[in-house]
Amino acid sequence: MWLVLLTLWLGGAHAGPIAFVGETFHDWKERLFGKGHPLPEVVDAPATGAITLVPGQPLRIRIDAQAPQRDLAKGHSHYREVVLPQALAHASLRVQVVTQRQRKVGNTVFQPVLYLQGEDGALREPLVVKPLHLDIRPFRKSRLLGCVRLDDVRGFLLATDASVVGKSWEAQVREAIKAPSASGFYYATDAIKARLPFAATGQVILDISAEDDAGPTC
Repeated sequence: MWLVLLTLWLGGAHAGPIAFVGETFHDWKERLFGKGHPLPEVVDAPATGAITLVPGQPLRIRIDAQAPQRDLAKGHSHYREVVLPQALAHASLRVQVVTQRQRKVGNTVFQPVLYLQGEDGALREPLVVKPLHLDIRPFRKSRLLGCVRLDDVRGFLLATDASVVGKSWEAQVREAIKAPSASGFYYATDAIKARLPFAATGQVILDISAEDDAGPTC
């Protein structure tokens, strides 16, 4: 199984929300989550209460069984409230969903749904963070990566879609892969489909930055 996962990581042939012609998944990942977007170390958000998300400082947010819960447009959900120090007219929100190990289930993921808050505190229509793309890293937890553009954002609720809990995130079917590594080893695998069950709780890393104007993709 590790051989299959390592091969996927080496292949890097993900379909993605590519912003530039000719940009590969690796280029997109490095631009938004790697060397093209250097950031301080991720810090843990407070376990309770509202969370302040400062632009340029990534936060690890845990939505666990102790998190508040309520009925929302996408169904009943645990949630965390996220606020910004000041409103942003346009912003990019980079999202990392870290896989969590659950007994009898294996690795699970959390489907992030954002409910932006209006100036009067009312919640806007839900925004599902998608697409999410699998990033497998040797000796580190796998993660799903996504990025969404937001307008007139001052805060939001981070929740999930109740209808997907118990279903699974699925990667596109991969063709058989044969690829040499830089160290001379040769990897090969049959065609597979990656599948990760959605859970009602999970761990998400958020990073927000201001943008000059509105845009369809990050």
